Amino acid sequence: MKIREWCSLKGIRQEIKNIHWLTKKELAYNSFVVLVFCFLFGVYFYLSDTIIAFILRALGMN
Repeated sequence: MKIREWCSLKGIRQEIKNIHWLTKKELAYNSFVVLVFCFLFGVYFYLSDTIIAFILRALGMN
């Protein structure tokens, strides 16, 4: 496809037809996975920070 055809309304419509739109079920599942990973990373960083702070306090560096 040439640049001129791609930039026309016909080309844009053709490209939009190639897009895979998520279903509600797929969107809900993907959102759930993102929220779970955000929660797990939050817990990981909180625990890591707590452990490092405890070690530094035990060494008298805080």
